[in-house]
Amino acid sequence: MHHRESNGPRLRVAVGFALASFAMWPSSVAAQSSGVPIALDTGYKVAKKFAVAGDGGWDYIAVDSDSRRLYVSHGDTIQVLNADSGKLLGQVAAPGAHGVALAPDLQRGFTSNGKDKSVTVFDMKTLATIKNVKLEGGTDAIVYDPATKRVFPMSEKITVVDAQTGDVAGTVDLGGDPEAGAADGKGTVYVNLADKKAVAVVDSQALKVTKTYPIENCTSPHSLSYDGKNERLFVGCREGFVALDATTGKVIHTSLMCREVDASGFDTDDRLVFESCSEGVISVIRQMTPDNYRIIETIPTKLWAKTMAFDPKTKNIYLPTSDFEFIPDADPKKPPQRRWKSGSFTVLVVSRH
Repeated sequence: MHHRESNGPRLRVAVGFALASFAMWPSSVAAQSSGVPIALDTGYKVAKKFAVAGDGGWDYIAVDSDSRRLYVSHGDTIQVLNADSGKLLGQVAAPGAHGVALAPDLQRGFTSNGKDKSVTVFDMKTLATIKNVKLEGGTDAIVYDPATKRVFPMSEKITVVDAQTGDVAGTVDLGGDPEAGAADGKGTVYVNLADKKAVAVVDSQALKVTKTYPIENCTSPHSLSYDGKNERLFVGCREGFVALDATTGKVIHTSLMCREVDASGFDTDDRLVFESCSEGVISVIRQMTPDNYRIIETIPTKLWAKTMAFDPKTKNIYLPTSDFEFIPDADPKKPPQRRWKSGSFTVLVVSRH
């Protein structure tokens, strides 16, 4: 995410599902096949709502499946909740909080702080701050690479942090405006370049961009998730969904999806890609084969719930959002101002149960 309002998410394009220029699957119907139809209803729905204290904007959310903790960016803090009950367990100071990268192997977490261009290193058990690291540029999303044990707080010029020492390990010039990132766990970090309609491929050891994958008809690529088994990248664009071959950058398939996407997740067991959008829905895209993807369901959530975290253990999806209201301007010729309702911040739990 980038260039967002100071008080929370913003809508860039009108709500809708139109896909004017995007290539869809062939219109001709294949020869009739035999066999049992594939189940398309996933059963997902909003099952719980965790009320979270405090006001202020929000951004990314992360989940630690093993410890059953949620890390929610909210105002100038990361609020840590019990992932099953929603109980507030503690918080980490993070001025202008954008998100959290978790390193369970080191029991350390890393916040991306937009206000003072820094990363806060904290203990995942106690939530105590270990160190604050100043960055050369700003930051938004943040990614941990377990292969090199390095942290990548996203910026056009990334200040890379050694996760073990908290020291600066070097920098990477992406050559574009980054959004989401994903590590393959083998020494590569993929980064969406929103202004370039492309994905940058970063060598996390050498700290350099080795390739850039251009994506035709992909304005402002935002969400990014990764299928390690089949080496596929899933990119959410303004026009729709794109699946890429992670080794070559080749566009494998495209699909319809919701508008104003900002985050995604991939269920490796059920081969489902989830794309969360600010219009208040999650698009569910089924990986029919590694080279074929079809939208199968739209899950209603809530307006502005556009960032998400997928829990691979419970299969739950968590989305932060807030109620809003419009306040008339003193000048009747000017449009009213939108603001978030005080005390309405919530984390939605979308579940099959």
